[in-house]
Amino acid sequence: MKLDNKKSSNWYKIPLILLLQLTLSTCSTVYKNTGNVLIGFAEDETVPYVLASNDLDLGCSMSKAFVPFILSFSRVTTQPNELAIMLYLLAGSCAEVQAGEEELRYLRAVYSKNVVEAQDARIAQKRLLNQAARRQLAGYNSLILALGEPGDECPELNSENAEFYWLIGLLDGLQAMLNDLASEGNANVPLDIASKVGRGASCLDNEQWWGLPKAIQAAIWVTIPGNKPADVDPLKVLDQSMQTGLQQGVRITQVLGAQIHMGLGHTDQVKAIIRRHQEAKTQTPTVPAFKLLDEFTTLQLQSISDRLWTEATGKRTPIAGLGTFWDDPEKAVDTINIDDMLQ
Repeated sequence: MKLDNKKSSNWYKIPLILLLQLTLSTCSTVYKNTGNVLIGFAEDETVPYVLASNDLDLGCSMSKAFVPFILSFSRVTTQPNELAIMLYLLAGSCAEVQAGEEELRYLRAVYSKNVVEAQDARIAQKRLLNQAARRQLAGYNSLILALGEPGDECPELNSENAEFYWLIGLLDGLQAMLNDLASEGNANVPLDIASKVGRGASCLDNEQWWGLPKAIQAAIWVTIPGNKPADVDPLKVLDQSMQTGLQQGVRITQVLGAQIHMGLGHTDQVKAIIRRHQEAKTQTPTVPAFKLLDEFTTLQLQSISDRLWTEATGKRTPIAGLGTFWDDPEKAVDTINIDDMLQ
């Protein structure tokens, strides 16, 4: 019997195809299991570890590295939406910090009447604010996937972790909107996020979460007045929320308060917020599990202080000078610093 050479020459391809399919299937299983382990570890250990640290720069590095790495496992396993809420908020905040540095460059250029430098710095600032808005919008969209879209009905938040991620997701939405407005709307953040975030904040206990839910609502009422209830004074609500945060040792409400008053041109209130924050840090210890949030608050308030100092003097806040201002009635006697002379 004569064999068909064409058919017989392909006999070896059958086991190779089966071997390839088996290898791909094995790789997929390995990737999935690895992804589940890494995502679980990040949620259970990495995020709590970072939140309890006081090094915001390391938190920034972690978030920027983890966003593409951890979230890439969504291709082979369940998408880690809750983790993304936190990572995108941190990554967006990193871009905000960079934008703040560009704003200082702009203010120094204005102070020295360097028009071209001022224009360039403003462009760089808006680009970074745009980047921050896009990252925070991604965090808000992750909130929608994880727990549902904020709106008329409250989701079933059956654990403290779920409430925390809900709160952080609302912050993502609020900051995305504010940064988009500051960058001339180039990130295309929907403005209806504001009303949704405001309603979503009512789903949380204000006292339990450091006054932040009410502060979020107040910030939205001030920014978009059409959302404000007729019988509510947003600035009073904001002030009460800031007092709650100061007393509880998680003072992130001070950032919203300072941002809102800065936008309204209330420089004296902004100075008072910064002073109170510095006093509270010596009087009320930070909650250990949330040191990073308090460090973030201090850094943001320092950025606002730097803005005020630079606008008035051409230089940022002096070393160990947070809470003091150039026009304070009582000032320490100036001494000559040899380091300054050598610069």
